Amino acid sequence: MRWFKRGRARKQQPVDAVEQIEAQALLDERGRPNLDGAAAPMAPGAKAFLTLILLTVIILIGLLVLRALRTDHSKQEKTGSMRSKIENVLPELKLAAPIPAPGPAPDLAAKDNPAVRQLAQITLPGTDKANSTLFEDPIEKRRLTAGLQRQQSGQQQPSGAQAASKPPGREQDSGPMADRLRPLRLNSAQATLLRNRDLLLTQGSMIDCVQQTKFVSAQAGMITCYATREVRSTNGRVVLIDAGTMFVGYQQSVLAQGQPRIGVVWSRLETPEGVVVELDSPGTGPLGEAGLDGEIDKHFAQRFGGAMMVSLIDDFGNWLSNRGGGNSSDGIRLDSSSDAAQQAVATVLQNTINIPPTLYRNQGGRVGIYVARDLDFSSVYALRPASAVGAYAAAPAH
Repeated sequence: MRWFKRGRARKQQPVDAVEQIEAQALLDERGRPNLDGAAAPMAPGAKAFLTLILLTVIILIGLLVLRALRTDHSKQEKTGSMRSKIENVLPELKLAAPIPAPGPAPDLAAKDNPAVRQLAQITLPGTDKANSTLFEDPIEKRRLTAGLQRQQSGQQQPSGAQAASKPPGREQDSGPMADRLRPLRLNSAQATLLRNRDLLLTQGSMIDCVQQTKFVSAQAGMITCYATREVRSTNGRVVLIDAGTMFVGYQQSVLAQGQPRIGVVWSRLETPEGVVVELDSPGTGPLGEAGLDGEIDKHFAQRFGGAMMVSLIDDFGNWLSNRGGGNSSDGIRLDSSSDAAQQAVATVLQNTINIPPTLYRNQGGRVGIYVARDLDFSSVYALRPASAVGAYAAAPAH
């Protein structure tokens, strides 16, 4: 009610117009005050509210820290109590006293009793007297067998000298991995020195040659070629094989199915000077590849032509039989002929399917000879100085 009365009182106060005009004039003279840098007044009660919020936050943080400390302390107490409670809860093991072993039964009465001795000597009919007595005296049996057992044990166990003479051996390994774990031991190789490299052609040398005869692999046969250039010794100082040397080789097997090359062995060489060497080296291509290549005839028509012809004749006979017979029962039946044709096809294929292919190589083709062993010319050649400085020429030895 006081607020309403104050409002009414304020409304009832008179307005001084002169005072307001003077205040407005003074304001126009001085201008409006600059309040940009001045701090805005706070609402009444704002500071108290902020202080209350700050205290509340501090109290909450303190409570959380206190609770965390109490939790850690309780965990430590629980861990200590658990450790202290771990103990052996099993009852103590009580072992009973061991039972004493019974002593041997006295057998003096049996030994001294003559009736027992007589019963012990009684044997069953039809049995051995030494091994089948009715009653046996244990003391006598032990006395009789003691020496025999010692003798047998002495025979089985070797003496100390014999045991010492045997070398301690290693037990042989066994099992699925025993063979795989054994290492591969190779023999050592010893280095040697070549005697006379001027008159020696070592293994691995290549000789270039040109065919003189045509080569056909249908039958085993021989082949001839001539060296295109001279071949020097291992050190390259002496000519051992002159250009034009004749090489003779042979081919023993036919070309197998699916193989593009055939093997040739060069057996000997003959130089223009009349020197003959047993070569026994394999033939290669111009670049050293094993075997000789050429044009290959697979004989497709010869292998399958006869069978195809017999099969066509069989099909033609079946067509005639079906056309002439129709659906009537009076038609011509060629069942036996059809079976005979199938058997003929199988026979023809069996005889012709294994025809081997044939390799053709014309004369004049280049071939290579791979020297398979060291060739020593010291028994047929001797060195003499040549016209060039530091050069030697091989001449036949006389």
